[in-house]
Amino acid sequence: MSRKSDHKVCAWLDEFDEDLELEDSDDSDADPNFVPGNAFDLRNNNSENESENDDDFGDTDNASEHEFYLSKDEKTKWYKNFLPNKTKQRAHNIVTQRPGVNAIAKNATTILDCWKLFFPDSVINEMVICTNKYLPKIRAKYQRSTIIPDTDKEEIDALLGLLYLAGFLRSRHVNLKDLWCDEGFRPEYFRSTMSEQRFYILLRALRFDDIETRNYRKTTDKLAPIRSVFDGFVERCLECYSVGENCTIDEMLEGFRGRCSFRQYIPSKPNKYGIKIQALVDSKTYYTSNMEVYVGTQPDGPFKCDNSPSSIVKRLISPISKTGRNITMDNWYTSIPLAIDLLENHKLTIVGTIRKNKREIPGCFLDTKKREINSTIFGYGKNIILLSYVPRKNKNVMLISTMHEKGLIDDSTVGKKPEVILYYNSTKSGVDVVDEKKEEYSVARVNCRWSLTVFFSLMNIAGINSQIIYYENTNKVIPRRLFLKELGKELTKHHMTRRLQIPTLSFTLRQNILKLTGYKLNEETTSDVVTSRTKCFFCPSRKNRFTKTRCSNKTCQSYICKEHTFHICIACNNKEESELDINNSYSE
Repeated sequence: MSRKSDHKVCAWLDEFDEDLELEDSDDSDADPNFVPGNAFDLRNNNSENESENDDDFGDTDNASEHEFYLSKDEKTKWYKNFLPNKTKQRAHNIVTQRPGVNAIAKNATTILDCWKLFFPDSVINEMVICTNKYLPKIRAKYQRSTIIPDTDKEEIDALLGLLYLAGFLRSRHVNLKDLWCDEGFRPEYFRSTMSEQRFYILLRALRFDDIETRNYRKTTDKLAPIRSVFDGFVERCLECYSVGENCTIDEMLEGFRGRCSFRQYIPSKPNKYGIKIQALVDSKTYYTSNMEVYVGTQPDGPFKCDNSPSSIVKRLISPISKTGRNITMDNWYTSIPLAIDLLENHKLTIVGTIRKNKREIPGCFLDTKKREINSTIFGYGKNIILLSYVPRKNKNVMLISTMHEKGLIDDSTVGKKPEVILYYNSTKSGVDVVDEKKEEYSVARVNCRWSLTVFFSLMNIAGINSQIIYYENTNKVIPRRLFLKELGKELTKHHMTRRLQIPTLSFTLRQNILKLTGYKLNEETTSDVVTSRTKCFFCPSRKNRFTKTRCSNKTCQSYICKEHTFHICIACNNKEESELDINNSYSE
């Protein structure tokens, strides 16, 4: 609209009432951006007809209700007072999708079953195939290639279980040699599951894609080394659980200082350098629903997309579009055009801070020199509120909300904070809480492969999400520390019991495995004499002494020669067994 039309409207108002008093004359005199005139109206996005805008003023008695603040772009105006909708009540934040566990995950009632929802056997088997393709490169560097056999599903499960147990013990930064040392400070569980060398080789060889076709796929996708695992994990997160009425969008930073073309530097994060992951998280349960790795500008191809904040938000909220939920976000994502677009086209409201350099913000909202501490200025548009709050001298906070209709202030709070700020503070920390939970019992270890860093993040998120589903299905409250402990034990148990079939397994390891797993040998495996000949367990290897006799103790079953065998009568043997049973009953 032209400036001449603005002067005509102002003159038209003066003819009716030259002494029109504004509700807050001090603010209008102090602020040149406060005008009772005409500009682009956020209440009416269709401003093509000037006569319609002129009719908005109505009677001169209600002229003060139409006073507004003019933004820096001299087009957008924010009304000073709230004008209720005269046609019908506004319909918003009516959730049309039932939150909670979906039908596909309802039958998961054990800790391992809940975790398998995110890492099913098909994913583990694919990792086994990719890892076995890479193992020959490591095997070629050893003189005895037989010491590096191919891996299988049970061994990879045990590897992941040990990573969870290391996180449970908060040993992510502990050297591997200390976890497998012989000085009495090590946990017995690690040595009983696999050797230190095997753990190191598997962690070094762990791959998530076919290395033979990786170079071709990298021409169109920077995330090729872990694309299939990452996308599949996100899909299963969306399938298993529906988020609640309020979600949070924010970025995670997975610490990484190795070579990576899209490594980010965020000084406000604890790690500062790492891989940035945008995430959509439930603000109440802290369930991570949707994620996207920031890889910068992708090459031309199917994975190239716009990395602007508004485009990222629209991709993250696409699974919950038109469901009536609210999104809380910080000033990196928030903008007024995005807020209007989400409300009108996706039926989602937002509450978020907004940067002060936006052109739609009036100048008086930014000026804090003449404002009192704990004072608030509201600006009303069509289904949107802009506010400026001064928590301390020369400091103000800017927020917008399409969820709240009126700018109410809670006088009972310290600082007389508006309800918009109180709601933002209660819902803004969804992603931050997930980061804290991940960091507390993290499985991540120092490495030079960014794909492994992303996979560690997926493991941490799977531990959090699976616990949420486990609680929803069973209504059992388990501390996260104990939940991860049981998860690690379940993942390693099968591989540990399988090690009992190794004839040359040491007596100490065999005893530890039986004690840790509670496994009982079958009667067929406890016979004193077997058909195969094996070296004596106690004789040194240079004697090369073979025997068929095994210890009669069911928890031992070691091969023994005549030199290391002593005789005992049946009565004494039964007496020792009875005493052993009594001691075990007392210990239990």
